[in-house]
Amino acid sequence: MKKEFTYAELHNKAVTSYHKMMMSFLFIALLNFIGAIMGTIRRDTSYFPCLVSNSLLFNLVSNYIENIILLTVVNSAISLAFSAIFMVIWWMTKSGKIKAIIVGSGFYLIDTILLFIFYFHDSYLIPQLLLHILMMVFIAVGIANYYHIFEIERKFKK
Repeated sequence: MKKEFTYAELHNKAVTSYHKMMMSFLFIALLNFIGAIMGTIRRDTSYFPCLVSNSLLFNLVSNYIENIILLTVVNSAISLAFSAIFMVIWWMTKSGKIKAIIVGSGFYLIDTILLFIFYFHDSYLIPQLLLHILMMVFIAVGIANYYHIFEIERKFKK
């Protein structure tokens, strides 16, 4: 015999799954910040968990700034700015803002495209690519859950 689920059970399950998947934006922000710290310690501008767009900006800035302390400060500011953007996107997705989901997905898709354009020769390509694909899958599942919530509400006419 198949169990019938109530509106509350289905809705809560879908909302919980949505929130878990949207945590990927927070995960992106944290990995980006950790990657920037690792890169600063290693004195490198290309490192695994950082966003590709960050690495490109770090490379560009390192061509103009020779003072290592100033370079570290500027790179940290860039990394904090990108991480803050993804944290704000995550915060907005918690309340179901579809525009935040679209903007965040777009930013990360652009970062994935930049990975192919600028880092195809890099030794970090495979881990970066796997991380980007994994995060894009989580985001896609989160978007599917977002619309599933509306489907549940329409089915139960709430």
